[in-house]
Amino acid sequence: MPAVTADTTTLPRLSVDPASTLRTVKKVTNAPQGYEGEGFPVRRAFAGVDPIDLDPFIHMDQMGEVEYAPGEPKGTPWHPHRGFETFTY
Repeated sequence: MPAVTADTTTLPRLSVDPASTLRTVKKVTNAPQGYEGEGFPVRRAFAGVDPIDLDPFIHMDQMGEVEYAPGEPKGTPWHPHRGFETFTY
């Protein structure tokens, strides 16, 4: 059976190597602090940033330093971006 292979290290839609292109900072913002879901603290770094400027990211959140007791996990109900990977640091 023939195999179909692809070079996964290239993006054919890009004509220039992105690593060789200098990019300037468009905007510096402050991450507002709030609470998410069942009450866990979060700072949302991309709040108020135009989505067109976020590609490839959707969210970048910093969770506060919180210690939960065993059996006390906090989460969120269903939401529109459920299943998307959130970059959390």
